[in-house]
Amino acid sequence: MRERIIRYQTYNRSRKIKAISFQPVKATLLFKIIPYLLHCNYPDLPGYVEDPQCPFGIHRFLPEKIVDSELFRNSFPDSTARNYKTASPYPEVPCIHSLKTIGSIGTIAQSEKSDCDYWVSIRLEEIGAHGVALLEQKCKKIEKWALEKGVEVYFFLMDIDQTRENKFTSAAEEESAGSALKLLLKDELFRTHILVAGKMLLWWLIPPGLTEEGYRGYVEELVKKRALNLENFVDLGYLSDLPKAEIFGACLWQLNKALDSPFKSVIKFAYLELLLKQKTNILPLFSTRIQCLVTFPEQLPDNEIKLPLNHIDPYLLLAKEIVAFYQQNKIKDEDALIRECLFFKTLEGTKSHKDDPHLKTTLALMEKWDLLPPDYERMSELHNWNYKELTAIGARVHAYLLDTYNRLRWLRKSFQDETGRTISDRDLSILGKKLFTFYDVKQDKIPYLHSLSRQVMRQSDLTFHVTRYEGETCYYVFQGMHDAESIRNNPQTLIKRESDPIFLMIWLTINGIMQHETMIHLTKNSIAVTISDLQNLANIIIKTFPLFNFAHIPANELLSQEKVTMALVIINFENEPVKGAPTLKSAIITVNNYGEYFLHRHTTLVQLKNAIRLLLTKHFVSRWNHNLEIYIPDQPEKYYIQSQLEK
Repeated sequence: MRERIIRYQTYNRSRKIKAISFQPVKATLLFKIIPYLLHCNYPDLPGYVEDPQCPFGIHRFLPEKIVDSELFRNSFPDSTARNYKTASPYPEVPCIHSLKTIGSIGTIAQSEKSDCDYWVSIRLEEIGAHGVALLEQKCKKIEKWALEKGVEVYFFLMDIDQTRENKFTSAAEEESAGSALKLLLKDELFRTHILVAGKMLLWWLIPPGLTEEGYRGYVEELVKKRALNLENFVDLGYLSDLPKAEIFGACLWQLNKALDSPFKSVIKFAYLELLLKQKTNILPLFSTRIQCLVTFPEQLPDNEIKLPLNHIDPYLLLAKEIVAFYQQNKIKDEDALIRECLFFKTLEGTKSHKDDPHLKTTLALMEKWDLLPPDYERMSELHNWNYKELTAIGARVHAYLLDTYNRLRWLRKSFQDETGRTISDRDLSILGKKLFTFYDVKQDKIPYLHSLSRQVMRQSDLTFHVTRYEGETCYYVFQGMHDAESIRNNPQTLIKRESDPIFLMIWLTINGIMQHETMIHLTKNSIAVTISDLQNLANIIIKTFPLFNFAHIPANELLSQEKVTMALVIINFENEPVKGAPTLKSAIITVNNYGEYFLHRHTTLVQLKNAIRLLLTKHFVSRWNHNLEIYIPDQPEKYYIQSQLEK
């Protein structure tokens, strides 16, 4: 038993070292500073909750050792928490039994933009519902502080006893659409986690291959023989198998996640297909493979190479197995797509070049594991790809997800009865609604691109070109910085052509192509529009409509009625004469609680006023409710338009 614990500790340490070597500053925050803030509740430290009943602290955490005096002073130079006159900011009885990361941190899939999800194991019976609410408040404050430091973190408070019974009732259940994931969520925790602080998972010491009853009996026998003290471990239960019925909901969920993070979702979606293609109704889980490699190497097949502990990478191993699966089943070129998505995932958010240490390490590892894409040199320059290349790979990723879903959908019929018990109608409604939001075509709806993540699509420079053709004004937008001559010589940089500049601007914005950092340029033209007109229009649209995150739409919103949550009214953008004219051209851009954007055009003042009145009476959208913006570009008749609108 002692040897297994040492093997696990060595493996856990190696995962931390990988994260530290990749991003030392970020790793210090994740593995030292944030655990320290969870262990304290002091007025001048981030995360402070002004309530004496607020629970805090991590079992077995050594604050003075983990965060030494120098690190503390550098991190919190104005804090008096460690002043010799200050009472101890640490808890008498800690409430967090175990703090773990879940996901790509410390693996090859960690990238510059990787966020960090923490699984916080607590006991509801110890701190009560009010205590959970206060601890969640503390966690939210730490999340906000970390984001200000440029690091995205999320905490999921999980009751140990409920987790052991696969009854997740925290925010993680809301995120995963409840019953759709359950065991798969625990599988991901077991196979990817790093123990940041607190107690080790008992799971690492329980032999694979047992039934649920066998696991209970084995733990009881360990306690009886005094082979270990359960107080030193967190028992989150066992994963003996997974019913196929769980997979269908998880497939839907990964399709939803792909809307925001396609590279990672392709790998996870492929894992689900690998599981579903098993011949049995009960599926083996990849977490068991990791467990064998780390703490039960004697149970590995004789023909399998025993990896050194510091070479065990959950994402690499899973990708290798998926590629082999697709090659064996001869399913199109999916094995190549897995290689490409793993490679893209590791480089997400970077401006990689040949001398980048992270890129060199990634290339060496993927080449060793036969996971390197054939065209990797071109792929490492993703940030220099033209728009058509970006949309082509995006369309390929979305086509893979939809094709795979269609391949798997028929399997649901073979376990229909079981599915009805494990995947609720509520979950199917939630997940389906998200997909319809993204893929559905509706009147006046602004379409989403079937593209890569919107951060990848962001352009540093966009050039607008305005011409008149057959009596109609056309607005073109090109990738990069151009003049009229270079546009003619680089037609492949064209992104889109529209007759309506407002539609073009909102389409660029919601698809992430045009963001706050994007520089706008305009070629010389004989039309009245100026660079200032376009820049001001872009600014108001970007300010009013931040990028929508599908993964963060609350489940209760998707189950509620459609309603407008924000609206932007744009009046007379073309600066046409208004006084005495029968028309007043305007546009209203709206976004609803499902993440759908619409553009409605009006040609008279009466139509516009009626539309604004409807927004107020039906959706409670108004300036007083801070969810309505009205933009009238600078023009001679601006104040006249305002006065007419207010009558």
